[in-house]
Amino acid sequence: MNSGRSIYRTLGVVGIAIMLAKMFAPDASAADARIAYLDRAGDPGYRTPLTYAGLYRKAKASPYPAAELAIKDTAAAARAAGLDLALERKTLKEGEDAAAAIRDLLRAGPLIAAVLDLPLGEAEAAANALAKDGPILINARHREDDLRVAACRSRLLHVLPSWSMYMDALAQGLLAAGWRDVLVLQGPEKEDRRIASTFLSSAKKFGLRIVATRDFVFGNDPRKRDQINIRLLTSNAEYDVVFVADESGDFARNVPYNTQKPRPVVGAAGLMAHAWHAFWERHGAPQLNRRFAKAAGRPMTDEDWATWVGVRMIATAIIDSREHDGEKLMEALTGPAIRLELYKGVPGSIRPWSRQLRQAMLLATHDAVIGAAPVEGALHRKNNLDTLGPDEAEFRCPS
Repeated sequence: MNSGRSIYRTLGVVGIAIMLAKMFAPDASAADARIAYLDRAGDPGYRTPLTYAGLYRKAKASPYPAAELAIKDTAAAARAAGLDLALERKTLKEGEDAAAAIRDLLRAGPLIAAVLDLPLGEAEAAANALAKDGPILINARHREDDLRVAACRSRLLHVLPSWSMYMDALAQGLLAAGWRDVLVLQGPEKEDRRIASTFLSSAKKFGLRIVATRDFVFGNDPRKRDQINIRLLTSNAEYDVVFVADESGDFARNVPYNTQKPRPVVGAAGLMAHAWHAFWERHGAPQLNRRFAKAAGRPMTDEDWATWVGVRMIATAIIDSREHDGEKLMEALTGPAIRLELYKGVPGSIRPWSRQLRQAMLLATHDAVIGAAPVEGALHRKNNLDTLGPDEAEFRCPS
């Protein structure tokens, strides 16, 4: 009795409540099926970037709330199926290896899948290290086409579209609008050149004409006036539309309404291709956007949506099949019968050659969805969604 009073005096009501919560908290490793979410402490991808003018741009936010929402959205179906489904977050410390961490999670209990919210090189290394004996892995962060090639023989599923899918969608939109002649402005960074190169390939694929490709630079050096001044950059050319390749978006934001000719701007400003949009108003999207905004306190981004879809498709596959074997689930997810609800009006599926999620793309400004791709008339012999991104015959998976 006296010892009980001593504990009460030492901890107080709140302390005892915390202690009891820890004692009786559900053990994630004891769940029937677990989905892990791996991120890294101090990840440079989430640092607030400093622009050339010294102004801070809004930093990217972690999509982890989308993973939580996906589990919540499937909770009722899981209970009805008698399934205990858990989400487990693992934040890697400096020097901690992602593949080793996932193997530790596997040893702790049934781990079906893991979302890799990691820097590009780490995500690729983990996918290849776990290609033979790991869980299903989800890429909801990286758009690089090279990652799809480098990890094509692994268990890594790409829910976020690749850059080629973004650019193919935009090229289709320009073609449908009758804007065939394109002036391309590209920035000095490696990623700017990669984006521009991808768009040039998409433009060729869909019959657009590139009237010129011009380089821009940041700053106010008068010796580089021709590469800084937007009116000079867009002069002496005949074009229907201006495409801007600017990964940071800091130069692109000033291009609309400043071109030499009154023409629309696309790419990094103006009209853009998106996997998702907070102003998408059809196919149940407003309800999803409201649920996410309530949970996260911000609009849903492409990465948020891809994380939500990735976790939800794994959870739904486990519930529907009652199958906890990762290998069999992988076969089902990449099989021809799968139809995934994406809230975009067209069901998705996984391309077996690249492990990329087939999906419609949205064409939008910052506050309105203007259209979607594939556009009307973009046809494919098997699936019109395969007009977006490399088709099977174009994809080369190294042996």
